[in-house]
Amino acid sequence: MSITSVKQISHVALKTREVEQQANFYTHMVGLGETERDSAGRVYLRCNANHHALVLMPSSEAGIDHFALDVGSAAELEAAANALAHAGIAYETVGAVESGQETALRLRDPDGYTVELIGGMEQVNPGYGPRAVQPRKLGHVTLLVDSCKRSATFYSEVLGFRVSDAVEDVFLWMRCNPDHHGLAFAKGEPGRMHHFAFEVVDFSYLARQAEHLMQHGYSLLYGPGRHGPGENQFEYFRDPERNMIEFMCDIQQIWNDAVYVPRVWNTREKWINMWGPNPPEDFL
Repeated sequence: MSITSVKQISHVALKTREVEQQANFYTHMVGLGETERDSAGRVYLRCNANHHALVLMPSSEAGIDHFALDVGSAAELEAAANALAHAGIAYETVGAVESGQETALRLRDPDGYTVELIGGMEQVNPGYGPRAVQPRKLGHVTLLVDSCKRSATFYSEVLGFRVSDAVEDVFLWMRCNPDHHGLAFAKGEPGRMHHFAFEVVDFSYLARQAEHLMQHGYSLLYGPGRHGPGENQFEYFRDPERNMIEFMCDIQQIWNDAVYVPRVWNTREKWINMWGPNPPEDFL
């Protein structure tokens, strides 16, 4: 029994050196829509009716600031606060600092990542004009961690995630709903996000996105291909500040937790790309 139960991945907040450059890239190249900007200079970007899936935060650095998980309602958030306090897990209550959401809780995971818990998000008009490709939703976040096993213990016992698959002790995928993964962990230097992913409708959208990037002077880093764990089709590219973005589709759905058995792949198996070559060094 976990302390609280997350319903879905909410959003990612990136520290950003060049806000205008990044905002332009994410609207024109990634297909997001700008919802608003606040007095602190944060830019809120959406891909559906949720107020934001991505926040760009002015900073002297680049990289992830925090990511947010939605527990479903204000009542569930209050219950989560009480449960965390009862369990002796440190957290802080944050007022309505970010636009589009009310009070949030923030805690640190074992690798020092800031995890924000929210109880829902303001709904806005999902339309914002045509895009070459418009993602359907934020799909998942993959973090570099010291120990995948330690991360699995924390996110399962504290936040209610379930292990979906693993590759020995070097990679691990966890879910909070039928999507095969909403969070993933790769063994590496903690404190850096490996990538974050947006879901698109189907494989034709991956081809369309690759063409769109090429026409504007960008190119794919890796893919298209199909992962073994999760079975999703993928392609990866970087933004101007080197954050890695995945576009993916057709992710495995796990509907019955009672019968699903996670698979532990070994590093000698073909798992990262069932269709073809392993990724370039820049990906790893």
